[in-house]
Amino acid sequence: DHDRIVRNCNARSAELFLKGSPPDAIGKSLSELFGPKWAEERHKVLDRVHLTGKPAIIRHIRHGRQIQSTIHLLCEPGEDKANFLVLTVAGEHDPEDPERFEIVESELAHLGPLDALSKRELEVLALIGHGMSTSAIAEALHRSPRTIERHCDSLRAKLNTTSRIKLAKFAHRAGLRLEDAERERLQ
Repeated sequence: DHDRIVRNCNARSAELFLKGSPPDAIGKSLSELFGPKWAEERHKVLDRVHLTGKPAIIRHIRHGRQIQSTIHLLCEPGEDKANFLVLTVAGEHDPEDPERFEIVESELAHLGPLDALSKRELEVLALIGHGMSTSAIAEALHRSPRTIERHCDSLRAKLNTTSRIKLAKFAHRAGLRLEDAERERLQ
């Protein structure tokens, strides 16, 4: 709402954002729930939606999983007290009419189990998730195939798997893109 307090929350949103239940979110501010940096980034998006009336779609990585929230204004643009409807889904979904939305990529990432990975390992994992071979990853990152294999060994150890396919599943679940390695990490 206009005070940036969560007034309602369904079970799925509470699970995706908090790994909790609706009572964990209701009545709390975004800052209380997620910290000041995360809240400030979303406040800016809410302010633009409030000013323009144009819905926004924001892509986040939370708990190592990609989620996408669509924010709609529930009053006239610029009204004193704004209320918003925020629809959140797991994964990335392209809108039918993308021109109707402001598309926002969060500059912050809550990587969950992927937080143990180095920046380079995140890059390698993202490219594995895009189906690239070791040699293609090496070329894209300007490294030797042997260096990439060492990163893959490290990824398997840190993510407790022996399978490249399971590495790809980690990348898909997080919706990892190469640029995600540059995002500021949140705990």
